[in-house]
Amino acid sequence: MDRPFVIDGVCHPYNFSRANQRGRFGKLFCDVMYSYFPAVNPPEIAFPRDRWEREWQPDEFIETMLLESDTDICCVHSLPIYDAWVDGLAAWDKAAYLKRTYPDRVLWYAGIDMFDPIAALEEAKKYLDLGCDGLKFYPSRSVEGRTEFWLMDDEARFPVYQRALDYGIKNIAVHKALPLGPVASYGMQVDDISAAANTFPDLNFQIVHAGFMFLDETKFLLANHRNVYATLEATVLLCMLNPPAFTRLMEEFLGFAGPDKLIYASAAVNPHPHIVLEAFAKFQMPASHPLQLTPEVRAKFLGGNLARLHGIELAARRAKLASDKFSQWRAIHGLRRPWAVVHGAGP
Repeated sequence: MDRPFVIDGVCHPYNFSRANQRGRFGKLFCDVMYSYFPAVNPPEIAFPRDRWEREWQPDEFIETMLLESDTDICCVHSLPIYDAWVDGLAAWDKAAYLKRTYPDRVLWYAGIDMFDPIAALEEAKKYLDLGCDGLKFYPSRSVEGRTEFWLMDDEARFPVYQRALDYGIKNIAVHKALPLGPVASYGMQVDDISAAANTFPDLNFQIVHAGFMFLDETKFLLANHRNVYATLEATVLLCMLNPPAFTRLMEEFLGFAGPDKLIYASAAVNPHPHIVLEAFAKFQMPASHPLQLTPEVRAKFLGGNLARLHGIELAARRAKLASDKFSQWRAIHGLRRPWAVVHGAGP
């Protein structure tokens, strides 16, 4: 049997450079982001913080994803975290370049700053005109030490959802369940997704970081709303960091919603994408458990579900990618050494 087709549901060409960190909050946000790096990357491939605080260029990013792991398509999320990062942390122009240059290998979810709904509407038009495949929202920010947030069921934001539909875009992802940096969990709750999903039944709402917090609320959203999905960016890292917690999470999501609602995402390039895929491949539910990660379930999680949401026919796409430069390079050389760009050992 061929290996599963892998669509990494959330990955970013990050800019962790010191010049990109905005003030005290940017430094603290960076501290939190770096704390994950040595926890999930083995010592033999990790590197020190002074080399981690770098700006990833688009072609460095795509080579790392496609030459160093079994990833087939990258769903690149640009980010609007402007309170902590000058360029939002993953700049929109890098994502637009990747989508334009590698259209068969890249899906692009454009990060929208939704705190000003009028400006957000124009920002969405700009990215939709550039050909993004979905929209990405970040619902909280730090202002003078306090957390401000907006909610998905606020009708002032509904025109942005409608604009996506008007362009034929049907996928919206929102950061939830995982506060990053010294912020409160306001805005990270998930109940506000219900009214949005009911009001816009033709949109698919992806809860990014699903399960880190609000597990019970999330499983019922998945069960009760046909157009709500769980994207396990960073959450999937629990399969190596806390296997019992990941077992419970998979038990709840599979038991309440089934395998068609789950989307794999590595959060690369903070963890290396190969490390995350390898860890998930090794993870097994307890042998006696009635819910198992069968090859069919894994294939849906790793790529099949997101492919379905974007109308990608996997057999045809696999055949098309077989002749591109990434597949040809790997056919000759195999997987490249992890972090080859950072270690100065590119192809």
